[in-house]
Amino acid sequence: RCSICTTERGSVYDFCWQCMNTWKGHAPRSNRCDNEGCINQELEILKNCPLMNLPETEVKQCPSIRACPTCGKLIEHNQTGCKNIICIRCHVEFCFACLEVTTECLKNKPDSWFDVCAKAIAPRQISIPTWNRHG
Repeated sequence: RCSICTTERGSVYDFCWQCMNTWKGHAPRSNRCDNEGCINQELEILKNCPLMNLPETEVKQCPSIRACPTCGKLIEHNQTGCKNIICIRCHVEFCFACLEVTTECLKNKPDSWFDVCAKAIAPRQISIPTWNRHG
């Protein structure tokens, strides 16, 4: 629901966060509306990206594209260096394998920059984090 559009139109205006069009169909549903072709392109990318190995690390069979766990920006690892990456949008460093902020990843297994994490490799993401810039 868009409060600005609702005020301007004088009636409730609901839209779909997936396709960004006027909501069609029964609500509430979080996955999609009834507009033809309604999909979230970023979720489709996360769902269908190939698995990869990080050749300079012990990380194997990790999704090649991740959503930053802080802001949700989609990022692809360049497959060089360690498993940690700095998000180009929010500038938070996180582990591409377990999706923990780097400091958290290293707490349980210090000096594991090029080694597997204490936690398992995080599965494919099925949702995209929302960035709260003021929190």
